[in-house]
Amino acid sequence: MTTNLDSIKKPIKKTKAYKAIARNLNYRNCKGYPSTQNIAVNLASQVIIAEQYLEGKLPKDLIHTAESTPTKIFLYAAKKAEQERVPCYWLASELAESLVETDIPDNWSGLKPFIERGFLLLPQGCIEYSGFGETESIDWLYFEVRTDKSQINSSLDNDEPAILWTSGSDRLSVFYGTINLTDKFLIDDSLGEKDKKIVEQVNKLLLNTMLVLNYKPDLLDEQTADESKGVGFGNAGKLPSNLARNPVWIGKVYSQSREYSKPEGKLARPSREHYRRGHWARRRHGTREKWQYQWHWIEPTVVNQVE
Repeated sequence: MTTNLDSIKKPIKKTKAYKAIARNLNYRNCKGYPSTQNIAVNLASQVIIAEQYLEGKLPKDLIHTAESTPTKIFLYAAKKAEQERVPCYWLASELAESLVETDIPDNWSGLKPFIERGFLLLPQGCIEYSGFGETESIDWLYFEVRTDKSQINSSLDNDEPAILWTSGSDRLSVFYGTINLTDKFLIDDSLGEKDKKIVEQVNKLLLNTMLVLNYKPDLLDEQTADESKGVGFGNAGKLPSNLARNPVWIGKVYSQSREYSKPEGKLARPSREHYRRGHWARRRHGTREKWQYQWHWIEPTVVNQVE
């Protein structure tokens, strides 16, 4: 299937923006996940569109898109990837499935994200939606914890810390969302119902990812010495441009919880195998004198699976 991204790959790959982004996002490919080089094409295209907009060369029917909040956040992510090595994380498919099946808490006020920014690569089909007459999926997210959001768009609330994100797909579709760390989502009222549903799904998955890393920090891969050079929040360290780094996984060692059942007689009719949704609870941790509430994940479970 030919996509919007396929049609622009060749000319985009000749640009300085693409070469810089591709060098900074030079990771080995993983089956079932988007290629970081395709992400580089997607991001570089946004840089070119922005340049054409500033030069007055952008077609009139695209000007409104170039001025929109989603595009500005997307461009911010593209510029970051062009200038430095932004961290990339691969969300393991089994963990992603469990997080999708986990209800978010009523209040997540005070959450301190374990990782503060980066590209999150999603397994194929993790979040699907109907677009262009076909079923499509969100391929990746760029997220960042920000308190001063005026660098991206002056219309965004700058007072409260929040996780801002933007997403991409092989159709160059752009969505964005805001998760206030004071316990609420902000969703653009101008969005249609279908787009709102997509934003809500991504908000939920990203919030659950942040919560699970606080609950189980060992789900995040440790970077090797070679991979960690220049990978992070600055420009320190350099790697040869042709040396692809290993993916950094979230949840590669995770396996879903399962409750098995054993039929004990012909008269008993066992209930059907089903999936029990997960949720979050705050529980006391520490001594009687010194304790604090911490998030605890009650994982989704496959129930009544026969051994």
